[in-house]
Amino acid sequence: MLKKILEHKITIIVAVVVFVIVVAGAAYFLLAPQKHVLTSTTAQIMTIHETVSADGRVDSDQHVSLAFPKSGRVVTVNVKVGDVVKAGQVLAALDSSQLTASLSGAKADVLSAQANLAALKRGATVPTVNVYNQNISTAKLALSTAVRDSYLKIQDVFSNKISSFFTNNSSANPSITIPTDTFQTTNSINAARVDMSGRLSVWNSLIQLSPTSDKTLSEASNDIAATKKFLDYLSQATNRLTVANSGLSQSSIDAYVSAVNGAATEANAAESQFNAAVQAYKTSGDQLAVVQASSTPEALEIAQATLTKAEANVTSIQSQINDTTLVAPFDGTVASVNPRIGENFSASITAIDMISPGAYKIDIMIPENQIAMVSVGDRASIRFTAYGTDLVATGTVTSIDLSETVTNGVGAYKATVYLNDSNPRIRTDMVANVTVNGRSVSDVIAVPASSIITRPDGSYVLVVKDDYSYTERKVTVGTSDGNWTEITSGLKAGDKVATFGNTGI
Repeated sequence: MLKKILEHKITIIVAVVVFVIVVAGAAYFLLAPQKHVLTSTTAQIMTIHETVSADGRVDSDQHVSLAFPKSGRVVTVNVKVGDVVKAGQVLAALDSSQLTASLSGAKADVLSAQANLAALKRGATVPTVNVYNQNISTAKLALSTAVRDSYLKIQDVFSNKISSFFTNNSSANPSITIPTDTFQTTNSINAARVDMSGRLSVWNSLIQLSPTSDKTLSEASNDIAATKKFLDYLSQATNRLTVANSGLSQSSIDAYVSAVNGAATEANAAESQFNAAVQAYKTSGDQLAVVQASSTPEALEIAQATLTKAEANVTSIQSQINDTTLVAPFDGTVASVNPRIGENFSASITAIDMISPGAYKIDIMIPENQIAMVSVGDRASIRFTAYGTDLVATGTVTSIDLSETVTNGVGAYKATVYLNDSNPRIRTDMVANVTVNGRSVSDVIAVPASSIITRPDGSYVLVVKDDYSYTERKVTVGTSDGNWTEITSGLKAGDKVATFGNTGI
């Protein structure tokens, strides 16, 4: 028994000793400091090209996002993505019918103010008064005709243009036929249709009594406004229709949308005709009143002020109409289109993006320690992440910032590279790798960059002697491509120099 215990103890001791030796050996190899290994390379005659690489994104020389200054219903979209447009071309427009009607009235006010001022300057004579009385009679007759024509246009809207939207269209219980989003919407549209029938009946009765009375004119104005509001409500209902939510074919949906747009056009025409006739009649009466007034300096001053105010109003309304239209600011290509006809589009949201054709650029950031290697006019090779090696373009450095941009504590200079090539596969915002080809030197003495020892007082290399010992020599360095460095003095071709590497042995 004692013998077995002793044998067991000896075995344990041997195992412990072996374990300690293994651990000590591993620690030595893992923790021992690395030693520099010197290998030699011959100084060679070669050509060295300086290159700098950086990533950037493709951008257009001109890139603008267009937005409407005011909200409104989209009535026109004349372009699609990829269309080439000319400067000044109308791209999209909002409904400006009310503003156009207001502009007609404002222009009539200007004419009235001009006539009033001229009449005050001339003074009133019997022939002049007779002329203005005749103008009133002519304007009144034109107003009577306009009231009747406007009524017929509005009646046509409901009798013909939108009759397909309702069953029992002209009865006391019309019912809309197109699907709506809620039962309440259906009831509201049906009730509005009944209301319009009553309004048209009253309007027609007043026309028979006196087409130019204040009551008739008030009724006509209110009924035209109610018609436009009804059509806006109907337009919203039709623009929500899709094949999926309505069960209708796309051609049927398009027909409904077209019918509402046609009705709106006719209602706008009725409104413009009516407003112009009312304003002309009012102007003729105002002109007679002014002519009959005495032409005092005060009256002339007031008339001039009225004219100035009327002209300013025309300018203001015209500016508002201009704001409903998006116009191409330069020749270019449409990059995105967001508005759809019939929808209410919000102000200040990008409606259409435009880029200039073909002229692409890339901004890259050059680190401070490489900026001396890049100059304006340098050529560049460009690859695109989206295409790998399938598409390579060339470019030219056109500008380099004089001041650096510091990001996260690191300074770099922005350089702009314009592409020399025009390729339809190149698009804005693509990621591109740009390699700028800087200085190039030929037939120069060069050694590996790893052979250079840099110190505050200059650059040095270790030259290999015949007995394979090394001697330190000061050299002057020139162009470097990162792998090889030009030696302008201190070495000759064929000299052997040490290069540096590391080993764990």
